[in-house]
Amino acid sequence: MKIAVLGPIAKDFTTVDGKLSIHIGGIPYYVAVALKNLGVNYVVAYVTASKEDKKWLTKNFEGVKVKHLPAGKTLESHMEYSTSNPDERKQVIKCYPNTIELTISLIKELNAFDYIILGPLFHDNIPLELFSKLKDKNLIHGNFGMFTYGEKGKFIKKHPENLVKVLPFLKYLFLDKNEAEFVSGKKGIKASAKFFQEHGLINMIITEGSKGSHLFIGKKYYKIPAFPSKRLIDPTGAGDTYLAAFVRATELFNDPKEQGKFAAMVATMSLEKKGAFNSKKEEVIKRLTKE
Repeated sequence: MKIAVLGPIAKDFTTVDGKLSIHIGGIPYYVAVALKNLGVNYVVAYVTASKEDKKWLTKNFEGVKVKHLPAGKTLESHMEYSTSNPDERKQVIKCYPNTIELTISLIKELNAFDYIILGPLFHDNIPLELFSKLKDKNLIHGNFGMFTYGEKGKFIKKHPENLVKVLPFLKYLFLDKNEAEFVSGKKGIKASAKFFQEHGLINMIITEGSKGSHLFIGKKYYKIPAFPSKRLIDPTGAGDTYLAAFVRATELFNDPKEQGKFAAMVATMSLEKKGAFNSKKEEVIKRLTKE
């Protein structure tokens, strides 16, 4: 299993119940490190960041191979959580241009991977041309980035058509319930999923925090429960970790329900430690047997 992960990294300033920690963030970080620790044999993170942060990001990627794609400035995110309501967060962002340049050499490199996971934080991070140039690959999109704009320190959702345009090129799409409803213009999990599949998407996963997740795999539907965490240390990146675990699970299990349960447990375990997920798949499976 060879997987490339693309997108910007960020410096995350995270506060949980008043306690501040500063660490590397961004979707490629959480996804790539989780994949490596879950046993994927070849993972490469193609990430945008400032030239000044090149050594810093390589040092903090915890053994994952990194290809630095230069940007003017590294993105920053300031987040605040409370253990009384881990599904909600306050956030302030500092947004700078971090567009990936589609060079001939980059496209050639990406064609060598089995899966390509796209993790933009903003609408201009991943050029639309990438989807058509890599249309024969297993493309996975896992977040709100295609329809997100940075304005006055906030994530602003608009132009959902940006994502709708690329749905036919995707193998899997991962969104949370609010994002899915925003893009589809529909209310409810199943109505939203129907919209996406009517616009060319084959497989969709809609997450709902502590309420679980919903898998729409072809014409089949699976409801996956969330597992209770032993403690809440750092909720940042839980959705990205779910995505990484689900992709890994497609190689471990044939049943989508088992794939979803594995992903849900990994996401839960990720809440219990700071930073990216760092346990092994054997630990996940062992804990699943106790549920």
